[in-house]
Amino acid sequence: MKLAHNELTVSLISAIVCFTCLVATANNDHLYEDDDDDGMLQVATTSGAVRGMRRHVLGEELHVFLGIPFGKPPVGEYRFRRPEPIPPWEGIYEATRLPNSCMQDKNEYFPGFRGEEMWNPNTNLSEDCLYLNVWVPARVRRQRDTPASVMIWIYGGSYMSGTSTLQLYDGSILATMNGVIVASINYRVGVFGFLYFGTDDAPGNAGLYDQKLALEWLNANVRSFGGNPESMTIFGESAGSGSVTVHLLSPATRHLVTRGIMQSGTVNAPWSFMTAETALTRSLALANLLGCNTMDKERSTVLACLLDMPATTLSNGQWSLYASILTFPFCPTVDGYFLTKSPQELLRDGDFKRENILLGSNLNEGTYFILYDFMNYFDKDGPSLLKREEMMEMVGSIFRSFSQIEKEAVGFQYTDWEAPSDGRVNRDSVGDMVGDYFFVCPMNHFAQAYAAQGVNVYYYYFTHRTSVSPWGAWMGVMHGDEIEYVFGRPLNRSLNFTQAERELSQRIMNYFANFAKTG
Repeated sequence: MKLAHNELTVSLISAIVCFTCLVATANNDHLYEDDDDDGMLQVATTSGAVRGMRRHVLGEELHVFLGIPFGKPPVGEYRFRRPEPIPPWEGIYEATRLPNSCMQDKNEYFPGFRGEEMWNPNTNLSEDCLYLNVWVPARVRRQRDTPASVMIWIYGGSYMSGTSTLQLYDGSILATMNGVIVASINYRVGVFGFLYFGTDDAPGNAGLYDQKLALEWLNANVRSFGGNPESMTIFGESAGSGSVTVHLLSPATRHLVTRGIMQSGTVNAPWSFMTAETALTRSLALANLLGCNTMDKERSTVLACLLDMPATTLSNGQWSLYASILTFPFCPTVDGYFLTKSPQELLRDGDFKRENILLGSNLNEGTYFILYDFMNYFDKDGPSLLKREEMMEMVGSIFRSFSQIEKEAVGFQYTDWEAPSDGRVNRDSVGDMVGDYFFVCPMNHFAQAYAAQGVNVYYYYFTHRTSVSPWGAWMGVMHGDEIEYVFGRPLNRSLNFTQAERELSQRIMNYFANFAKTG
């Protein structure tokens, strides 16, 4: 169950663990009950006292703390700066409501469609968004001599969207069933989290520094919740997974975490990082597009213009820089501090935290993205058959930076020459090439780099399509389809998962939690 030196052993964690998920938005109320009688509890933290809720989940007592502030609101002149710790408060902070979500645009291509709505923020959008949530089993609080391992969730969303508040990310079941503390954190995304001018007022990677500040807060306070600061596992999906790998590579944060779990994303992927030069070019391009003339002006003047703009103007305007599939306007920057070198160089040099890792990918990573980027060709419900000429047109668009010979090589490799006119095969091939290039191959490279240093690497491959998926059958086992099983939502019987899927979710939670506990 490990990658040793140059030998890649794909550990599917008990045969091939075929996980999947449907993200449903059904009500969870029957799953746990709030205890209104003496249902509040208090914990002393370095920021001040917090009071959460006592709930009963699947017959067990759980302590829930929602919306604990860890950073000073990054508003006004602090919009693009590194975050500052929240000043200590007096009295008791009522941590009983989900916090604001960070500023972002919502997906509204399919209004009312739950497969899309499940990813959209479900709380108020605000620049005041630096909050975290904690779920603690009551039995953990009672076992003071045996502090629990901690699992810290970092959400995905292409570094452009996402929030810790989604129903999908509720940590109640994962914490209750496995005796771990689960936490989730907010961080700035898009232009607010990754604008780069190379100055103190816009140093870049603000979203990563938000994550760092949250990790520092948890390290300082998790013992008060019954947790072990020496057993802190970060886990995430997509950009959240990419963020996990950043923290394992970064000298600024690797000491704050024990180990990492990565679901469908690594920072060495082409969509997950950019050079400082590229980040500056995009930041200035956005300023120009929004009317902040950058010609012959000091950066401080341009920045002042951006600071004066409404948040919604920035959030909407940044998408004008979107060029092609999975080339998002803003993402982590090789700034010389958080990322001291390119991810590829750090991996090559073995310059990372040498602890065991667990990572994996899904069967059809690319289908979600080709649907949204090529709506003239694909229908979320229909068969979406492709002629080979159409497939080759997409190759040109997806790999536009490739030479013509390279594009032809990609087309040749992904063509089924026994059935080159098969529309289904051509459709699936486009999804495969996107999934391989942007997700699977970078993850394999990351795993091999760790294995080359003698670190244990556990690799899963998730191939189960959930029985109640709202997406068309052709989209298969999509990017993100494992998350619901990781958090135990199939155990909510109102969501109509099968008994086999409930058992699968229990197994997956157990695998992940055991890794967090023991590595």
